[in-house]
Amino acid sequence: MAGLCWIAVTLALFLSTENTLAVVDQARLATIVDGIRREYGVQGMFSLAVRISDINNQNHDKILKEVFTSDPGNDVKNTINNNQVYIGNRVVAAKPLKRPKGRTDHAESRVVDNLFNNRNNNDFLLFYVYASPCVEKCSSATHHDIMSILQRINTIRQWANYAVVFSKIFTPRSGEVINTEQQRREALQRLGNSVGLNNIYRCDNPPGGQMKCTNCSKGVGKKGYCVYDSSQTSSSSNQPSFSG
Repeated sequence: MAGLCWIAVTLALFLSTENTLAVVDQARLATIVDGIRREYGVQGMFSLAVRISDINNQNHDKILKEVFTSDPGNDVKNTINNNQVYIGNRVVAAKPLKRPKGRTDHAESRVVDNLFNNRNNNDFLLFYVYASPCVEKCSSATHHDIMSILQRINTIRQWANYAVVFSKIFTPRSGEVINTEQQRREALQRLGNSVGLNNIYRCDNPPGGQMKCTNCSKGVGKKGYCVYDSSQTSSSSNQPSFSG
């Protein structure tokens, strides 16, 4: 089973002045996620943390321009493609790092270890994950702590406002055990125990379609959007390779 189960993008935004994410504007969230993915996305697994400082700014283009000007996409991508952690003014980024004996440092863990210290109570932290958590390692309640993300991701609770977002339903590599919908649901609920299920969203866009976000507190039922994807098969040919 793959050791790294997520590609993660973490964004710090000012989307709300509330201390809860129950009323996050999902259309606005989708626009921000789409822009960040376009600017910083790389081949394979990656994770980003992005901090936005203007709480009163409702202009999406201005929000994104502020981040991209501070931390240009090429600077970020060149650094993480060289297996280094990018640490900028508004962006922290990393890809997974392979270690000896088949172990892999998760991209999101490398980013979480370097999250911003300069935040205020109104900051909104969005933790973007390309694929939903895998069952055997990333979201395992019994796997050794060095591999599971459940303890590490607790760090984002230090932020007053945050959300965890993923796009694709995790599919193991060809030849590996395929998780059932129920197993994926249990994995997502374990993650919810760490960060709050109402703080988790799936944001994705179909080919040629617009990005949309769904709150996973409403998307974990039978064939729910956060645990089921009929377009994916047992092959992971449409997803980056997982290793470790």
